[in-house]
Amino acid sequence: MTGWTGLVDRYRVTADPLRTQRRIELLVLLLSLLLFLQLGYGAFRLAVFSPPEPVLPAADSLQVKTPLKMDTVTPEQSGEIRNRPLFWPERRPTGVVAIEAAAMEVTAQELKDIELRGVFGSGDSVGIIALVKNQSRRIRLGEEVDGWKLESVGTNEAVFTAESRQARLSLLPQPIEPVGKADKRRERKQ
Repeated sequence: MTGWTGLVDRYRVTADPLRTQRRIELLVLLLSLLLFLQLGYGAFRLAVFSPPEPVLPAADSLQVKTPLKMDTVTPEQSGEIRNRPLFWPERRPTGVVAIEAAAMEVTAQELKDIELRGVFGSGDSVGIIALVKNQSRRIRLGEEVDGWKLESVGTNEAVFTAESRQARLSLLPQPIEPVGKADKRRERKQ
């Protein structure tokens, strides 16, 4: 009963409590053998095969680029930028006259009788709501008020021109007053 026949006889037991123990023992023995084979194969690969060579990054990917210097925009460049059509492939104006640099920018003090209150519309029907000489009025693009023509309308501003002068009115945020205070103020004005 020595050697291989003894080992085989050990696991041929037919008695029930002993048979279950022997099968568990055989399973543990086979799993241990499998683990030993895996460890042996891993050690063999480490000893025989060399690891892959590292790939170094490109030299230009390690250099930090200097940020672009932001210069001030001249009035000529500003007019050119505003005249560029946004969605055209060439981004070149066709038939649009560039804003002259000689156009004198004036303050809103010359438009003291006009106060911007709101902006409405889009496209061709854009305009502003303004307080002109204490009367609320809608002014469409191209209309004139006191010799000033509404030239363009932005989200928060309106640009008026008169001859070679140009004035911008900005829309200032107004506090919302409770209903009672607004009614009292109207009564005082009347």
